[in-house]
Amino acid sequence: MHEILILLRAMGLFAHDAHHHVAHVPFFADHEFFGDTYTELITDYDDIAERAIGLMGDEAVNLQLILPGVMQILQGAPGVKISQNSAFFNFQLKLELELCAKLDHFIKSGQLTSGTEQLLGEICNKSESRQYKIKQRIK
Repeated sequence: MHEILILLRAMGLFAHDAHHHVAHVPFFADHEFFGDTYTELITDYDDIAERAIGLMGDEAVNLQLILPGVMQILQGAPGVKISQNSAFFNFQLKLELELCAKLDHFIKSGQLTSGTEQLLGEICNKSESRQYKIKQRIK
């Protein structure tokens, strides 16, 4: 669960940053996509964090333990001087694929409650929808 929390926090921060930095044509669609994305990811992070606290205690969401992993993931993120929005979409797609792989691994472990398994499946379902939109955008 800790790895998923780290990845979701990094994804939320990245999508929020991309929301502010997309430019050029099609600015409005790209801005809206990343706005919707970070909103979804904040909700997903919160759902997983609350589940982790319930199952493992408060230490499961210790920010000091989460932030170093977040920073490591974001080291490869595109910066503000990007001339094409596609760089933001390509990085987001990379993170989405990693998220679904991690979620799938946890689901297949067979060590989850049915409720936690359902929650992870719902998060992966939303990610797969975003992956479709990203792939259509970067064609």
